[in-house]
Amino acid sequence: MDSAQPHPLIDQLIPLQREADFDELFLRLTAEQSSNTRFLLKMELNRRGADCRRVIDMRSEWPQACRVFEFAGITHFMPDEAVAQFQSHCYLYRDRYTLGVYEAMQAWQRQAGNRALSPHQPAPGQLRQLDVNLITFASYVGRSQDRMHFSSPLELQLGSGERISAKSSDLSTGGIRISVPYLPRFEAGDQVLVHFHGLDKEAPHPCLGQGIGYRILGQESRDDRYWLRLVREGENAPFDAHLAHFIESNKGRYRVSVDHLLSAAIIKGYEQFFLPRMSGLPLFFSKGEPGEAPRLEVVLKSENNLHLLEYWRDEKNQPTLAGLFPPARLRKLLPDSDACRETLIYSFTHAVRSHLYFFSASAEELAESGLHALFFQVAAKRPSFRVYKFSLEACALAEADISSLPTREQPLSQDTLLRARLDRLGYVGLLQEIPSETIREEYLTQPQVQHDANALQRFGHDLGPAPFEVETLHYVQLRREARYLHKTAIALRLGEQAWVGWTRDISAHGMQIELESPFPGNKGDLVTVALPKLQPLTKHLDLQTLPYRLVNFNQSRTVLHLCIEGEPERHTGRHFFSLLIESNRSKLKTAEGLRRYRGLARALRNIYSHHVFSTPVYINKGKNSIRPATLAQAPRPRSLARLLQACADAPRQANLYPLLQGDLLRQLLLEPLRTLAREDLPREAEIYVSWQRLANGAPQFHSVAAASLTEVAAKRAFIEQARAKGEFYSVQLGLSRTGRPDTNFIASELDYIAKFAIHKAKRLEDELWSVVGVGELTDTTQATLLRLGLGPAKG
Repeated sequence: MDSAQPHPLIDQLIPLQREADFDELFLRLTAEQSSNTRFLLKMELNRRGADCRRVIDMRSEWPQACRVFEFAGITHFMPDEAVAQFQSHCYLYRDRYTLGVYEAMQAWQRQAGNRALSPHQPAPGQLRQLDVNLITFASYVGRSQDRMHFSSPLELQLGSGERISAKSSDLSTGGIRISVPYLPRFEAGDQVLVHFHGLDKEAPHPCLGQGIGYRILGQESRDDRYWLRLVREGENAPFDAHLAHFIESNKGRYRVSVDHLLSAAIIKGYEQFFLPRMSGLPLFFSKGEPGEAPRLEVVLKSENNLHLLEYWRDEKNQPTLAGLFPPARLRKLLPDSDACRETLIYSFTHAVRSHLYFFSASAEELAESGLHALFFQVAAKRPSFRVYKFSLEACALAEADISSLPTREQPLSQDTLLRARLDRLGYVGLLQEIPSETIREEYLTQPQVQHDANALQRFGHDLGPAPFEVETLHYVQLRREARYLHKTAIALRLGEQAWVGWTRDISAHGMQIELESPFPGNKGDLVTVALPKLQPLTKHLDLQTLPYRLVNFNQSRTVLHLCIEGEPERHTGRHFFSLLIESNRSKLKTAEGLRRYRGLARALRNIYSHHVFSTPVYINKGKNSIRPATLAQAPRPRSLARLLQACADAPRQANLYPLLQGDLLRQLLLEPLRTLAREDLPREAEIYVSWQRLANGAPQFHSVAAASLTEVAAKRAFIEQARAKGEFYSVQLGLSRTGRPDTNFIASELDYIAKFAIHKAKRLEDELWSVVGVGELTDTTQATLLRLGLGPAKG
């Protein structure tokens, strides 16, 4: 095969070589090709996949910007932009330097030309490489009617009495787009009448004898052609029924527009990638009766945020999360109608004679009480110390989009019950943990105080907090078996060392446990588990030395995922837990939980999609590289919006250069993504950003990984310099590997799109399948400043 003119399928096949089922994918993509072409494609893939030892030296073109870069024992000389390209191409070849990588870098070098790259300024290519598309979650709500392309004469009657001969361009029961010979004078929102003369001839009906009410939404123009967009106004049941019947009857005759469904399906698909992988816990609060504060009603859990819920369990395994939101604290946090309120909440637990007591304080409460230093002095030394960011906004029943719920789930009686249940909700919030284990000492750098620790009793939680419901976010489940929530004491051993903890959830083939102190081992370690409180349940099975293998752990190394070691048929733990689960299935709660209201979890998911408090970013597998491609935002702007759009090149774009400039793209995104598995917990990192404006008004950014500033003094110096010359941001990045897209969630949209435009349905599926990772960006600026004793951010 001529490498100068490669077959167009080559670019599609190269990224798929990392997949385990590549041979099957190859046969599917080349099904329409001849056997000779398939042979040549295989030969070309083998040629490009051959190992390469050639040195890439770009110093002749960019002597100042090049740096030494070593890969697989070969030393290259390239600027940062080229290094990022090199690593992206190597990823496509299973992290190997091949002839295909070399040829791609030669092509990049020719395309880049003789640009002058400064090591201190962003290269235009690198800046544009970090452009990402911008989508808005929940922006599809409210547009569901079929829109049909239909050209027919009509007459537009304006409020002034002026009549214009026009033609319909496309129409639906909710609106119409019409072509006009010129743009009349109008204001958005003006009411008009439309006389459907052409439609009356083609499909006569008495209701078409008079003008139909519409309202002008806006205008469009292109190449001396003009259109007006109108939306239906007023009630006219006969016309609505006639038009709906006409559209339904002529779908085979006229082209149906599926663009609105395509947009909705893409956004829903991206939502389903992110929502199960977000690290925060969505919380839903009641409206609150007059004179009473709202209360926690429902939480929406998933695999990634389950640890937040499990932390708030007492010694009796009872949930105590509601105690984090006492009436006095919630009243101070209630936002205005369109505002978002945020605060930081610090917590720890204290065990006394087998009783577990919870303590928590918001940043405002610590400032008011003057106990800021004492609280950190006591709390930060404990393994149970946690730091949370809490965000809260008002929500509305309409955001639940009840009409979109599958009808098979919703009989009329259930729909009424669900609507009444949702109508009690007035606020939606998000509880996010800010990792504190690796930076615990930073909370202890402030001057020590000699107050009595009993002064912290004011922050103790009441015993027996109010109950609340737990709903599970439904998404594509790739686990092979259900997990059951169960808390019991365990002892973990690795060699001669031992740790004490408890189970979070169990299954026949594994368990998730939490330890009182960090575990120093590594993934793949063989450990033994003892279950002292479960041993009395069986006389025939020894539960003191059960072999398990460590699969994963969280950043603080206190939450471990274990799987059974050895042959499953002979594993004592698998046998015991299978019997335990089978005998207590009615008592144990699965990760899916119990559903009191059918459709509630889906409705809560819809509500939260209107209020996403963090910023999702999606990493896609393209033809030749892996790169961030899409960034999602909530309908209301968030605190990172200015930063992420400061370098954008177009209105519907964002740009990640302020966060991932230089080597940070590779260090924090591309390299971690290679080692992550779908079931791994998010890999987290914190980024410090300095935003300054030059004399000419151009923005200048300098970002570093917070972990690279190993001394507290270095962190303070970076922050103080950034604030003196401009703005400082601290951003937490959580990175997860994605699995297959949840096409079941958008199955109805996909089927409908395929019916009228199969090429668009395929393009949609290709886009979703190209997503290989999802990141979550959280503004942690206030938490960083308060932790280091630098005071709140400006504004």
